[in-house]
Amino acid sequence: MTLAQLTRPAAPVARRLGSARFELATARDDGELRGLLHDTPMGGPIRLLFLREPSYLEAAGVQGEEVQVIVARVDGKITGVATRALRPTWINGERVTAGYLSDLRLLPALRGGTLLHRGYRFLRQLHDDGKARIYSTVIVADNERALSTIAAGRAGLPRYTDLGLVHTPLLHLQRALPAIDADIRRGTLGELADIVGKLNETRLQFAPLYRTEDFLPGGRLLGLCAQDFYVLRREGRIAGVLAVWDQSAFRQTVVHGYAGALAWLRPLVNLVHSSALPAPGRALAYSHVALISTDDEEAFRALLRRASNDALRAGSSRLVVGLHERDPRLAALEAYSRTPFAGRLFAVTFDEAPELDGRVPYVEASLL
Repeated sequence: MTLAQLTRPAAPVARRLGSARFELATARDDGELRGLLHDTPMGGPIRLLFLREPSYLEAAGVQGEEVQVIVARVDGKITGVATRALRPTWINGERVTAGYLSDLRLLPALRGGTLLHRGYRFLRQLHDDGKARIYSTVIVADNERALSTIAAGRAGLPRYTDLGLVHTPLLHLQRALPAIDADIRRGTLGELADIVGKLNETRLQFAPLYRTEDFLPGGRLLGLCAQDFYVLRREGRIAGVLAVWDQSAFRQTVVHGYAGALAWLRPLVNLVHSSALPAPGRALAYSHVALISTDDEEAFRALLRRASNDALRAGSSRLVVGLHERDPRLAALEAYSRTPFAGRLFAVTFDEAPELDGRVPYVEASLL
């Protein structure tokens, strides 16, 4: 995806609602958008800044094949932002175009007013292009303000249907764990098509679909290539893949501060888990265990073990992985020291309740 594709205007380009103006961001807004992220930390006991340096818009582009960054302006200043990303997705085992809603930020002084409702009216106008009937979104589990407002079924907002908890723990790699016997090799460019084929086999709810072009230079998934994958084979066929994706070149997580007991417990935690909780102002260095597609839990367990041991040998000490609470592969994480993080997954619809079967959801944590 090029920057031009990302920022191409779609009707309606802008709408004035009271003193606020809503429109789609363009390249000239990039610096102001990055500044807004510095002003809007998120979280509870651990306050985090989710930054997008050196380009907000290019970082947003990894989330879908068509991405619309919505900005709210008051007196000419960007005071809020949200993203609507469209991508091919498995819903009830069928390939459809679905949306992902993310990166909602409002300056603290404007929270609790009418700006949010007005923004959703602009989003509804975009939704009327008919490209997607259903969206997904993840709200941090301890974000009580968001859970009690946008996800609470208030009048004027779209319908949010709770689909359960997504665990996204930070794994602390302190020592190599015993290897698990399996035929695992690093991916190669020659087998990229087979890797993508395996990714697209998983028909878990909301699992994205991919193209080989996504992993080539200039592709949508910045910095991710075939060599970042681990490939497990059984009797010659691929039984599982996952990638380790370092996104620090375009997305960063910085500790803004600690609240409550954690503020004074942090030194004690770091005695047990070295540098588990960095000082405020420091970046939280980690890579994502991403794009997971395995035949079973054992394949995932073996792939994660190999990937984590390789990361440790390469000098990395943290990995983030995301799995739904009903995913049986979640049990594989018990072997690792970890700091828990979680979010609630919602299906979002504008008109009718979603018609979803009972299959386990999949959330690509590296695209949140």
